Amino acid sequence: MYTDFLLSCTPGSNSLFMKALTFAILLLPAGLLQANAQTDSIRKVIVLDSTVTKVEIESEFPGGGPAWLEFLNKHVRYPKKAWKNGIQGIVVLQFIVDKDGSISDAKALTGDPLLQEAALKVLRESPKWIPATINGRSVKSYKKQPISFKLEPAK
Repeated sequence: MYTDFLLSCTPGSNSLFMKALTFAILLLPAGLLQANAQTDSIRKVIVLDSTVTKVEIESEFPGGGPAWLEFLNKHVRYPKKAWKNGIQGIVVLQFIVDKDGSISDAKALTGDPLLQEAALKVLRESPKWIPATINGRSVKSYKKQPISFKLEPAK
């Protein structure tokens, strides 16, 4: 639309209009650059104060993956009803690791409801995590963590 209008204006048809339009077009890039600079600085502030999904260094359980597995092995209680009914599977948890490492907004995305309950319980009992970072600063970030529930065959 705008381009069609510009193309239909021929030089000399309305010289005052064309001068104003040329002036506006010349100023437009400078205004956009200033607006982009302001937007970038605002974006940086928002990233540090909101929950983010892309980070430089991911949040993690203290001691990393091996410590997380050890914690799970010690603290997960297989639900009796699930054990009796042979229910097993993977529960994917989604939660937020806050700037201070505490866990919030935990929910189970997949899995049997009995297993979901056990997985959420063990997550809530976990110590503070190491928060994610962006530019060397701790940030509040989303985390997804699978927990596998598997029954060993009777011997």
